[in-house]
Amino acid sequence: MLNNITDCEEGEGGPNSQGDGNPKESSPFINSSAASDAEKSQQYDGKNMALFEEEMDTSPMVSSLLSSLANYSNLPTGSKEHEEEEYNEEGARPSKKPVKAPQLGTLMGVYLPCIQNIFGVILFLRMTWMVGVGGVLGSFIIVFMCCSTTMLTAISMSAIATNGVVPAGGSYYMISRSLGPEFGGAVGICFYLGTTFAGAMYILGCIEILLIYIIPQAAIFQIEGLEGPEAEAALLNNMRVYGTIVLSFMSLVVFVGVKYVNKLALVFLACVILSILSVYAGVIKTAIDPPVFPVCLLGNRTLLSKGYDVCAKVIEIDNETVTTKLWMSFCDSESLNATCDEYFINNNVTEIQGIPGVMSGILAENLFGNYLEKGVILEKRGLVSDVDPDSPTISSNRYVLADISSFFTLLVGIYFPSVTGIMAGSNRSGDLRDAQKSIPIGTIAAITTTSTVYISSVVLFGACIEGVVLRDKFGEGVSGNLVIGTLAWPSPWVIVIGSFFSTCGAGLQSLTGAPRLLQAISRDGIIPFLRVFGHGKENGEPTWALLLTVSICEIGILIASLDSVAPILSMFFLMCYMFVNLACALQTLLRTPNWRPRFKFYHWALSFLGMSLCLSLMFICSWYYAIIAMGIATCIYKYIEFRGAEKEWGDGIRGISLSAARFALMRLEEGPPHTKNWRPQILVLLSVDAEQNVEQPRLLSLANQLKAGKGLTIVGTAVHGTFLDNHTEAQRADQSLRKLMETEKVKGFSQVVISSNLRDGTSHLIQLGGLGGLKHNTVMVSWPRNWKQPEFHQQFRNFIEVVRETTVASLALLVPKNISSYPSNGERFTEGHIDVWWIVHDGGMLMLLPFLLRQHKVWRKCKMRIFTVAQIDDNSIQMKKDLITFLYHLRIEAEVEVVEMLEGDISAYTYEKTLVMEQRSQILKQMHLTKNEKEREIQSITDSSRGSIRRKHPSKLRSQHSTEEGTSLAEKPEEESVAVSNSKQVQLIHSKNASTPTSPTSPTSPTSPTSPAGGAATWTDNKGADKGRNLLAGNQESGRDLFNMKPEWEHLNQTDVRRMHTAMRLNEVITKKSKEAKLVLLNMPGPPKNRNNQTNPMDNAVYKDYPVFTDIQVMIFLGFGCLLAFFRLYGFGGMVFNFLTATFAIQWAILVQGYFQFSHDGKIHLGVINLIYAEFACAVVLISFGAVLGKTSPLQLLVMALLEVPVFAATEWAMLKYIKINDAGGSILIHLFACYFGLGVTFVLYRPHLNEGHAKENTSYQSDILSVMGTLFLWVFWPSFNSALTLKGDDQHRAILHTFIGLSASTLTAFALSAMLNKNGKITMTDIQNVTLAGGVTVGATVDMMISPVTAYALGILGCTACMLGYKYLSPFLAQRFRIQDQCGIHNLHGLTGLISCAAGICAILAADEEVYGPSFYEIFTHRAPVEGDPKLQELQMLIPGLRPGLGRTAREQALFQVAAVFSTIGVSTLAGILTGFILKLPLLAPPSDDLCFDDKLFFDVPPDYDAPLRLKHKTITEDSAA
Repeated sequence: MLNNITDCEEGEGGPNSQGDGNPKESSPFINSSAASDAEKSQQYDGKNMALFEEEMDTSPMVSSLLSSLANYSNLPTGSKEHEEEEYNEEGARPSKKPVKAPQLGTLMGVYLPCIQNIFGVILFLRMTWMVGVGGVLGSFIIVFMCCSTTMLTAISMSAIATNGVVPAGGSYYMISRSLGPEFGGAVGICFYLGTTFAGAMYILGCIEILLIYIIPQAAIFQIEGLEGPEAEAALLNNMRVYGTIVLSFMSLVVFVGVKYVNKLALVFLACVILSILSVYAGVIKTAIDPPVFPVCLLGNRTLLSKGYDVCAKVIEIDNETVTTKLWMSFCDSESLNATCDEYFINNNVTEIQGIPGVMSGILAENLFGNYLEKGVILEKRGLVSDVDPDSPTISSNRYVLADISSFFTLLVGIYFPSVTGIMAGSNRSGDLRDAQKSIPIGTIAAITTTSTVYISSVVLFGACIEGVVLRDKFGEGVSGNLVIGTLAWPSPWVIVIGSFFSTCGAGLQSLTGAPRLLQAISRDGIIPFLRVFGHGKENGEPTWALLLTVSICEIGILIASLDSVAPILSMFFLMCYMFVNLACALQTLLRTPNWRPRFKFYHWALSFLGMSLCLSLMFICSWYYAIIAMGIATCIYKYIEFRGAEKEWGDGIRGISLSAARFALMRLEEGPPHTKNWRPQILVLLSVDAEQNVEQPRLLSLANQLKAGKGLTIVGTAVHGTFLDNHTEAQRADQSLRKLMETEKVKGFSQVVISSNLRDGTSHLIQLGGLGGLKHNTVMVSWPRNWKQPEFHQQFRNFIEVVRETTVASLALLVPKNISSYPSNGERFTEGHIDVWWIVHDGGMLMLLPFLLRQHKVWRKCKMRIFTVAQIDDNSIQMKKDLITFLYHLRIEAEVEVVEMLEGDISAYTYEKTLVMEQRSQILKQMHLTKNEKEREIQSITDSSRGSIRRKHPSKLRSQHSTEEGTSLAEKPEEESVAVSNSKQVQLIHSKNASTPTSPTSPTSPTSPTSPAGGAATWTDNKGADKGRNLLAGNQESGRDLFNMKPEWEHLNQTDVRRMHTAMRLNEVITKKSKEAKLVLLNMPGPPKNRNNQTNPMDNAVYKDYPVFTDIQVMIFLGFGCLLAFFRLYGFGGMVFNFLTATFAIQWAILVQGYFQFSHDGKIHLGVINLIYAEFACAVVLISFGAVLGKTSPLQLLVMALLEVPVFAATEWAMLKYIKINDAGGSILIHLFACYFGLGVTFVLYRPHLNEGHAKENTSYQSDILSVMGTLFLWVFWPSFNSALTLKGDDQHRAILHTFIGLSASTLTAFALSAMLNKNGKITMTDIQNVTLAGGVTVGATVDMMISPVTAYALGILGCTACMLGYKYLSPFLAQRFRIQDQCGIHNLHGLTGLISCAAGICAILAADEEVYGPSFYEIFTHRAPVEGDPKLQELQMLIPGLRPGLGRTAREQALFQVAAVFSTIGVSTLAGILTGFILKLPLLAPPSDDLCFDDKLFFDVPPDYDAPLRLKHKTITEDSAA
């Protein structure tokens, strides 16, 4: 159900809409304040709507709302509206008439105004010249581009205009309400400037027509007799004088009687239409009877019409040759033998027709452009002239010259103003009866009409008028006539008079519209300095805006050149059109809910095309004007952004911001930020009092001083209560936070949470603060004040929980102590130090904090000092050098000092301090607390922050006493500290040794005031939880005082005592060294991970070892089972007997191995690891089974397993306990033992008749596929087999990598050798089934050692090669010469490769040293570790907790033991195999006969067709023989 929905889209209502800036628009908005409460009560009185009567004051009934919505009128920003506003403010005046709704339709309101504004001065004064210079094709391209731009803009404008009720004000309102006040103001000013300069252009066109074509004699600065720059300057001065006069007159008309301007608009429009019709009539007449407009040429050069009376050099009068005026222009006398211009002498004078007519074919000559440089003589194409290139041109003032240099981009800039004016309809939107219908139809129809006229004009001008006439801008070659007028019918004066009145009318319209546009912008209030121009006369006329408009227009008049002013206004119009297209495209792409235009023929692609065309045309017209226009718009944009009034119009830019924010947040979710992009994103946790005022405002001062990180800042607080009851308090708290953030100049977000428990509220802020990837990574919370007082103890408990939660969330923690003493943002330190006590590496947070602080003016003058603590075994000199180098790489300037903190006896004070803490814990356990609170209380007793920043006041410092006197940094009220906690994920400084433990213990905060007697704190609830990290367990000094302990000291946890001791020593050292520091920063350890001494279920071995167990299970039952099923008729036996034997062997091995290795107190301890060991023993049996596959009964196999498992277990026990070898992958104990045990068995079970081969000893297509599946199972899971018993971590990682590399190498080599050694060059399946696995065996002995990947690859290749050659040559040799029938070739896959692996392992042992392996060398080669009592062992145990004493063997000794183990294993296994073979030959074990070997039917009920492939083969052979 929708309840209390009062917000509507723009133009359709809204409760507090600032709307379009019109102060007195009739508003259909919901919650309108027009009706009083009494009226509302009467309005709903008697209505049967009691269900909603309580909501009537905020949600009016639809029946009362529809009337105002339907009758909504939006009058233009003009005199009537402003007048109504003034009189509403001063009091109603009954004499004023009510404002009437507008009634203009599409034709009168949109179409004709657009026609009038589009057709203008350029069409009449520059169109013919553009066609002549640019050619018909070039001009067509220009016209098409410009018209396409306006058409696309009109489509976008139509979509915007039909999206809801159109606000009065035209394009400015469209853009501002679509793109926001910044873009709206910038583009509105540009549109205003464009309209103003358009007025200047029209006035200049008016003066040009007046002085050149109507009354040339009126020129104040005479042009006659002047040439070149002087004539040009005189013309421009005339334009300036007359332009200023006309501008003054027009502005006076606009000021006095704007209504007359509107009434004369139709007259001016009629003049425009009549002029255009006369041109078309003239074109038609040229096809019938071309007009006589002769043009005189000398050679191919066009002559000025005022320079000759007759187009001839001489004429015959009464049979006498008389020179003409033209002769006198080029000769020094009238005589025929006068000295004349050489070009005049060499060329003839010809007269051509200026308008040959539309049927003359002149179009082909005018098709292409003829761009001219300034001062170049106009020449006719196709005429040949005799000119001496070396002779200078004289008498150039007798020719028609190009007045400016012309080029394509100039023509674009000059022409584009002729297609502007498409906003005329939208500017009158307030006067339209149905703006949503009239604006699209009228505007697009007007553009279509004008575009048709322009394009046809280009073609018709090129087809009717001579090229030299077209290029004659001012008609100097056609008796000073307007060129387009020469084409008009019935008289050129139709065009001259029509264009004159047209330009006058357009100028008046510009001077009328521009001030109103400026007034609309000013009344919106988005540009503060323009507000004065929002006022006007009593009738609302924009007097001040008119004055500014006239002043700006005068600038264009002073430029005086129509060709120079046109590109300027082109820039501003193009920018306006560009943003109209952008607004439509954005609204379309953003798909905002209120974007529902009635005009459906739009698309975002068309808008983007229009925007691209506008931008391209801007730079085509004039790149420097484009940059200036964009610079002006940018300046206005930034001004509005920083100084303008804040408006919320539901604009598209805000929609873009939302979309961009969503996109950025989604990108942040892709992964953690790179180290270079990391910055503190701070969540500041504040507390508020009962009045919802902030209690620690200086926390925000510190947050502001850390703002150099430019990260996110969230200021949060929790309010006690429920959301329904305390929502008002939460709003007040939020206002307090925002006000304080504004005061402290903290840019960020405020967040208030209402919770029944303040502790839970703070937890919710930590968990839910931020959004997506933009979350806080640092929490700042103040140290709890008066925490020792019982009434404030809950605050301290809450604080401890914050510390724990930030640790769990991997967040950094900043804890300022005595925050009220911190400097405000207005204070300055002129000197002092910021001391950093770098005790443990925190990823770089501790180094980053002073850098950020020193960027702020408060701390800028402070210098940085870094202290680090050296232990007794550390080289303090080298540490200092390394630290200086480290800081140099970090680009941090700081003083460095290494403090040596030597070990000392634990003082009695420390024991007493610890005892007090323990007693406090016991007391709290007796308190009547809930279980949850009791847990929190116990954990919070001695919890402290992980680091601190202290600032001291030197004047207040007193001498520090020793720790025995009970004085600590934690108890001085005049100092302040900030605890710094950093998670391991914050790696600003990457170092592979960052986490290496180098200090004897993890120190506890010396600033944790947890004891009533003073001193430092420790954790009391974690009994031995950090024992693995406590590296002083064997330190005799720490236990030396135990003999002199008081009785109550004996029960203290020695870990807690040592922590307290470390805290006291650190407290003493820091107090001494940082006595004068302004600020002290420390990083401290976090709280214990184990809160209640409960073990983590995930630490159980099942989660570590069970995945490996399952992998080996797959190898045993699926891998070996499928692999052994490769015989055609022995598939059941291979798989099922493998199943049977494996199951029996595993159970038997659990008992036997348990007796040898896992028996304690007469019981066998069983776990997942025991199953893994048992499966290794099972693998030994199954490998041996491969040697006798198909030749033994199930009973024989069980007996073999029964005998082999104990021998293997005893051998394994002896090798590991006494010889002590390294055999991670089982190359010796598994592969060699199994291989030679199996060979011993098959040697005794030798069957001579099988030497020549057995009829059933072959494979089939299906059996080979099944066998390859077994190979794949073994291949995939072999890394688990090799890494199962290696050390967890790096060793296991290496084992997996080496095994995979070895297997990959053997696989590739197997495929290559199989094809090479096959006579047919084909791949043999036997090779794929076995040889591909050789690499897994070959790398077994070195699998956890630091061999290179190349070595592992080489071992794989070597093992594969040996295995391949063994199958091809060695197996037949052993069968024939040594009576060893190895059915599966286990000697090749396990024996040869096992020997290679053992040799590689021996080499790796000899090459291994501590420099390569580091301290982990003695974890891999445990027997080479120092013996018990060796001092080196103690040093290693400091680095590797839990390292056990070894045998002190050298590399050579260990290698010899490895060799001994190899030969011992081969000997024992071979002997045991032979003995087992003799037992298996006993008849009672039912061995199969030779005929029934490799056949399942002896032991299984087989299907009738199980041997069908074999029978079919025999049948085929028999039939072939018979044939």
